[in-house]
Amino acid sequence: MGATNCPETPRQRMISMMYLVLTAMLALNVSKDILDAFIVVNETMEITNVNFATKVDQSYAMFELQLQNEQTKVKPYYDKAMQVKKASDEMVKYLETTKKELFMKVDGLTEAEMKGKTLKDMDAKDNYDVPTEYFIGQTGSGKAKEMKNKIEGYKKNLIGVVNDKAFPKILEKALVTEGDYKNASGEKETWEQHNFERLVAAACYTILNKLIGEVKNTEYATVSYLYSAIDAGSFKFDNVGARVIPNSRVVFSGDSYEADIIVAAIDSRQNPSIYWGAGRDTATEADIDKLTLVEGEAGIVHLKIPTGGIGDQRYAGVIKLKTAEGDKFYSFKDAYTVTKPSAAIAAEKMNVFYAGIPNPVGIAAPVAPEKLRISWGGLSPKQLGGGKYEVTPDKSLIGKRVTISVSADLGTGKTQNMGSQEFRVKGVPNPIAYIGSNIGSGKVSKGQLMSNPFLTAKMENFDFSLAWKITKYKLAVVKNGREVSSRTYTGAQFPSELQNTIRSATSGTSFEFTEITAQSIAGVKNLGGITVRIK
Repeated sequence: MGATNCPETPRQRMISMMYLVLTAMLALNVSKDILDAFIVVNETMEITNVNFATKVDQSYAMFELQLQNEQTKVKPYYDKAMQVKKASDEMVKYLETTKKELFMKVDGLTEAEMKGKTLKDMDAKDNYDVPTEYFIGQTGSGKAKEMKNKIEGYKKNLIGVVNDKAFPKILEKALVTEGDYKNASGEKETWEQHNFERLVAAACYTILNKLIGEVKNTEYATVSYLYSAIDAGSFKFDNVGARVIPNSRVVFSGDSYEADIIVAAIDSRQNPSIYWGAGRDTATEADIDKLTLVEGEAGIVHLKIPTGGIGDQRYAGVIKLKTAEGDKFYSFKDAYTVTKPSAAIAAEKMNVFYAGIPNPVGIAAPVAPEKLRISWGGLSPKQLGGGKYEVTPDKSLIGKRVTISVSADLGTGKTQNMGSQEFRVKGVPNPIAYIGSNIGSGKVSKGQLMSNPFLTAKMENFDFSLAWKITKYKLAVVKNGREVSSRTYTGAQFPSELQNTIRSATSGTSFEFTEITAQSIAGVKNLGGITVRIK
C-alpha cells in the first residue's frame, strides 16, 4: 500500500553518519571539545523530529478531511489511526521522560532545576559511569532493557491495530532491537550494551532523540499505510470484470444450480443487481428488458437456477453497479451440466464378496473424488486410487449380505444420494487336489507318477487368483486288494522312499491319497482325495 519499510530520508542518513563518526572518535579518547559536536547532531535530530511531527499531523488532518466526506468508508481506518497516535504519543513521552531522568542523574539536578535545559547545558557530557549504571545496571536489567521491551511492545501493538498480514513487512527496518551486535573487540553484545554501555552521557542523550525520530517515522509509515488502505477498499472502475462462482458445475436432476455473481474486486458497501437469461451465450445492457432481475447485497448477487432437463446448460447476463459517473454494466456468462444422481458400485469379480481374501471394488460417480462419501456397511476398505478399493470381509459375515452406499457432498451443507449396491458374502470354495499339475484319479503309468512327484491344489472356475500350498497328506498303498502300507507325509513333495515304492510298483497297484490339506491367505482347507492305479 503506502509506506515501504519506514525508509530514512537523506537528512536522517546524514545525521546517523555524523553520530557514528562521533561515537568512533570517542573510542579514540579525543578532547572534550569533540563532545560538543554531539550537541550539533542532537539539535539536528530534534529539528528533524519536529519536522516529522508536523508531517504526521498533516496525515491526521487528511484523515479528518476524508472522514467528513465519507464517514462510513473512512471511520474504521480513522479509528485505527487514532489508536496508532495514542500508542506513539505514549512511546515518545516515555523516551522524553528517560532523557530527563538521564540529565538529572548525570548532573545531579532536581526536576525543577531541569526546566528549560537542553544538551548544551549538561555539565557532565563526558560522564559514562552514571549512564552505564542507569541504562545497564549491575545485572543487565537497567533502563535499557525496559526500553527495549517498550519498543517491541509498541511495534507489536501497531501490528495488532492495523491487522493486515502485509503490514509487518513495513516495520521490518523500524526500531530494530535484534541484530548481530559486536563491540570493538568483536565480541557479541546485546542491543542494550550496543547503544548504552560505556557511552558518555551526550551520546546516550542523542541516541534517545534518535529513537524518538524513529518512533515518529514509524508512526508516519503506519498512518500512511492505513490512509492508503481506504482507497484499496474501493473499486477501480477502469479495471473491473464480472465473475461467476458456482457452488458446483455438476447439478443433479431435481436439485438447483447455485452460483455467486461478483465483481472481481468486491465492495461490500455496494448492493449490485444482475439481469440474466437462460440458454444465452451473450448479454449486454441493451438486453435488460428481456432478462430476469436479481437484487444483490453486500457486493454479491446470489443466483439460484432450478433444474429439470438433463445435459449441458448455459446462461448469460449483466451486472449493474452504481458509480459517481452513473450506472455501469458488466457482462458475464457461464455453463453447467445437469446429470441424474447415480453412482456405479461394482465388485470387480461379480456381486459377491469372499470372506478372508481381498475383494476388488470399483466406485465411479460424476463428481470429484473428494466429494464422494462412501458407507461400507461395516467393511474396512483399502484405497488403491482411481476409484479402486479392496475389502476383506470377516469370516463371521459368511452367509450374510452387506450394502455399500455412495452419496455426494454438494458443498452447501447438503448431500445427494448417488446409489447403493448389495453384496453376498461367501466362503472361499475348496480347491481341487492334483498329482503334479493335472493328474487326477484314474489309471496312470509309473512314468507319469515318477515325472510328477508332488501334489498341487488349484481353484476351478474361480475368478480370484489364490496360491495354495499343500501342507500334508496321507498315502495308502494297496496291492491285490490289500493295504500294504499307510503313512502321513508333510509338504507337497514325494519323499525318496515314496518314489522308490512307485518305481517298484507292479501293474494293478493302487496309491490312495487322502486327508490332503492346503493353505492360502483364505486359511486352511481339507481337500478331496486322489486314487490312482498303475497300468
